[in-house]
Parts: sequence; structure tokens; C-alpha cells
Amino acid sequence: MIRSKGIVAVLLAGFCLSSALWAQSPKELRQLKDEEIARIKEAMPAKAVVAPEKPRKMLVFWKCETFYHDVIPVANKALEIMGAKTGAFQVTAVTDDYAVFNAETLKQFDAICLNNTTSLKFDPEKTPERCQALMDFVKNGKGLIGVHAAADNFYQWPEGMQMMGNKFTGHPWGAGGTWAFKIDEPDHPLMAPFKGQGFKISDEIYRTDPPLYTRDKQYVLMSLDTSDPTTRNVRDWKDTDADTGITWIKDWGKGRVFYCSFGHNHAIFMNPTLLEHYLRGIQFAMGDFKVPTKPTGSVKGQNMEQVQIAAALLEKVKAYDFGQSRQALTEISDEIRKAYGKPEELKKFEASLIEVLKSDAKYAGKQYACRELSIIGTEQSVPVLAGMLTSAEYSDMARYAVERIPGEAASKALLDAMPKAQGNAKVGIVNSLGERGCTAAAPAIAQLVNNSDKVLAGAAISALGKIGGPEALKGLDKALHSAPEAQKMLVYDAYLKVAEKMLAAGDKIGAQKIYAGLNKEGVPQLVRSAAMKGMVKSTQSNR
Repeated sequence: MIRSKGIVAVLLAGFCLSSALWAQSPKELRQLKDEEIARIKEAMPAKAVVAPEKPRKMLVFWKCETFYHDVIPVANKALEIMGAKTGAFQVTAVTDDYAVFNAETLKQFDAICLNNTTSLKFDPEKTPERCQALMDFVKNGKGLIGVHAAADNFYQWPEGMQMMGNKFTGHPWGAGGTWAFKIDEPDHPLMAPFKGQGFKISDEIYRTDPPLYTRDKQYVLMSLDTSDPTTRNVRDWKDTDADTGITWIKDWGKGRVFYCSFGHNHAIFMNPTLLEHYLRGIQFAMGDFKVPTKPTGSVKGQNMEQVQIAAALLEKVKAYDFGQSRQALTEISDEIRKAYGKPEELKKFEASLIEVLKSDAKYAGKQYACRELSIIGTEQSVPVLAGMLTSAEYSDMARYAVERIPGEAASKALLDAMPKAQGNAKVGIVNSLGERGCTAAAPAIAQLVNNSDKVLAGAAISALGKIGGPEALKGLDKALHSAPEAQKMLVYDAYLKVAEKMLAAGDKIGAQKIYAGLNKEGVPQLVRSAAMKGMVKSTQSNR
């Protein structure tokens, strides 16, 4: 059962997040506390990577037309401290005034840093001089540095988006999560601070969708490591997310562009390794740090020798059992990870893993295969996994994979298996359908809210909250009138989740109807308070 305290915590977190999402830019940026400045200074590199060829000047621009990141003053201060402490450059202007974008003003700077700017108004028809000034600045030999939301700009200016190499299309990897990252080019000078080692860190990461993002036109140095299950298993996953760039550089005319996705959370600018990485990127953009910039191109397929090695290792997976050395599993996982972003090679690995499931492999080997299929699995894996969903022995491992495979085939397999399954397998399938937000499953799941098996009934109620929609609400209405008191908090929690989904979809009236129904006599005060907060949120303007 979900405790009432948990409901309020979730609602408050959602309310705070929503409020932040639509926050307006302040007229004046806040002053950092002494302890924040001290932490930045302590983490900052002591000296420049290379001595600047001449005194370098940076313009830091932070205009936000939509989303305002409250990290902006932290990043501004970090850049000022970086320049002053290392001697690599000097921040001589920090502004959100578009007036700076004219040729005469810009010629005093060596680089422009776009610090978490959003939806900048650069329009070739309405502001041609502004566009020309920035484009000429870079193409004629200067530098452009993009911090995090610098990729959330230039929507009326295609050439500007091409220069940045990405545009905002979402961030499945939220600021509160801890995600894994891999170093694509460990020998590149900009990546020296990482010593060739991947790492995990908490920050918000922007999706990089082709064709704007492409390794053919920019040198990608670091990307998400989607071999990590937590990083791979996010909601709204798309196949193209397998190649999500974090840091890239490029030549643009005679100038240079450096972009890094890190920069949403305050702690990023108090991290010594990341600050060293930024310093190297900035000195590259300034023109002082001469490094390779030629794009490596789209990731090529593995050679057949590698595939054959991996196939041999899979034979060992079939024989693997708990308590034995995991060396073979580690090696095959490494080979699969190398194939990310290479669909044809991944299909071969997927086919081999499917054969493991069809074979007489031990339980441990099949469990491993399901874990890998949860990362790389496609619709071709669904039939064999579907046959395992109702098995008392294999249901959990199969469901773990199917739940994360995109597409209607996976949802249908779960839905078809639900009436055939029993006990914990049935509960698990209901949970998975809820996690997938499978609207087609809502009528069938609604029939389970009054089941004599209270664990199954509770799973059904929770799943309906995650699915949302008219059919889910019918099931929750039914549960509210007949559920025992011990389960009513589950029903209230599910109602609140449905209302949140409605708000996210723009259905304010539907959400307000739910909130009004929860804010009345007989409903626990904690739920009423959460409903009141939701009602307030529903009256706010959306981006």
C-alpha cells in the first residue's frame, strides 16, 4: 500500500517542478552565497591548459524566452572565476540584452557563451541583422560555447540550429536521476580529465535527434552510456536515443563550436573534472587549444571477427549458472555495448539472445539474456518472451524485458497474457501494463479492482493511475465506492496521477474535475491538500 505521506511528497515534487518549468526570467540575477563561491573556486582548475595567444575576452549571454534555469547565475560566476583564476580568458560582459548582437559590439570578443539560453529570438526575416552578426562572428574565426540549454534555441533560424548541432526535443533523463556516460574519444585532448573512464552523475540530459544531430557533421567526444540499465530504461525511450551525444565540437567556417549538455544542476559547476573539461572546450573555442575537429562519421558496424567472438561467448552464457565466474557475461555485455548505435549488429546479438531463451540454458543464463533484451530488444524478441510471461518460473524475467521493448507488439503480448496468468505472474503483468501506460489494457484491468486477491486489486488500481484516460477513471470510480478503507489511499493516489497526466496533456478541465472531487468532506486531509495544490497548478499558464 502507498502511504499517504508518499502521495503528498510526490505531489509536492511535481508541483514544484511544474512551477519551475514555467518560471519567468528574473529582472536581476541572484547573488551567489559565499559558500557557493568558495566551492566553485576550490573545484576550479589552477591554470590554463595552454597559454592564450593574446588576452581573450568572453561574452556570456543568458537570455531566456521560455524556460529559465536557476543555475544561470551559478554558471555565470563559474565562468568569471575560471577566467580570472586560470588566466585563459576574461569574462568582460554578462547580459541578456539582444542589443549586444551587432557586428561592432561583437568584434571586441573572442568567444560567446550561450549559458542555458532558451528559445532565443533569432529570425532571418524579423531580426536579420542579429542573425548575421552572430553567424559572421563565428564563421569569421571566433568561438561559440554552448552550455546545456544552448541547444534549446534558434527555432526560426535553421542555420543557427545547424551550427549548434541539436535542438530541444525532450529530456527523458531528468535532473534528479543519476545517469551513466561513456567517453567516445578517450585520447582526444578535451577528454583528458576523464582519464578514459566512464562515469555516473546527476544532471538533466537533452535528447539528440537526427538528422540535426549527426556524427557526420560534428565530432562527438562523449555520450550517454545506454548499456547501463537505469540510463537505458527511461520512459519515452526511442531507438535513436541509443546515440545521445553529450559533448561535441566542430569547425564552423573559420570559427569553432564547443557544446556540452552538462549544466542543469548547480553541482556541475562545482565538479573539478567537469570544470577542467569545460576549460579545455572553451580554450578550443577561443582558438588557443589546437585539437582535432574532424567528425568521425556515423558509427560503423563491427567486423565479423568481433561478431563471431560474441557468438562464441553466448554459448558460454547458455551454460552459465549462479555462483560461477561472470567473465563470459561481462565480455558479451562489452561487445553488445560496442554495438550501440549500429542497428544491424544489434539485431545479430538480439537473435543470439533469443536463441539462448529457446535453448535448454540454465535459469541464470536466461535471466541474463532477458536483462540484455530489456536494453536492445525489439519486436523480434516479443514472440519468445510472450511464451514465458505466464510461466511461474520465467514470468518475472520475461516481463522485465517486454516491459521495456517499445511498440504495440510488446503491449499486446502483455495484454494477451494477463487473463491466462495466475498469482504473482498476473500481478506483475498488470504492473507492467501500467508502467507502459497501455490504454488498451484499461478496461480489462478495471475489472480487477475489486478482486478478492487484494495484492492484484491494488496492482490494478495503481496501474489505472499510470494509464489514465476515461476507461481508467471508470475503474477508479468503481474502486472508490467498493474498495475497503485500507485500499482507498491507493485509489486517491491513482486519481491524482490521472489528473497529472491530464494536465500534462493540456486537459485542464478534466484535471480540475478530479481535483474538485478529491477536495471534499470525507476525503483525508492530506489528499485534499494535494488536490488543492493540483488545482492551483492547473490555473497556471503552460509553456
